[in-house]
Amino acid sequence: MTWKKIRPRLSLLIVAVLMLCVMLTGCMSDKYANSEYVGTWKATKASMSGVSLDVNKVIGSFVLELEADGDAKAVIKGEKSSGDWEEVENGFKLKDSQDEMAFTKVKKGIVKTEYSGMVILFEKQASK
Repeated sequence: MTWKKIRPRLSLLIVAVLMLCVMLTGCMSDKYANSEYVGTWKATKASMSGVSLDVNKVIGSFVLELEADGDAKAVIKGEKSSGDWEEVENGFKLKDSQDEMAFTKVKKGIVKTEYSGMVILFEKQASK
């Protein structure tokens, strides 16, 4: 084959590969778009050794924001932090550069985690 015959086919192949890369990148950016965990979660109840505690008095406001692209934001007592989250078999995990926190699904819209020796329940907040 001559270069004149190969060049159009090669150009077509390169364009196809580039289009595939763009499509895959777009699909991967919202890997949790259909996850029940995407959204805002707020700490509502806490307990320690079977004793109920007032979340607001013990730890203050504790809010999580899980985004469809795997990013996570947390606000604990007014202090902001960010990291990543991933869906696991029965809940999700939050990860930042220093720590990892596991959240287990209790029922639809409610998850629990252990934090500072307490079990904390989080409820998913309605979308705005």
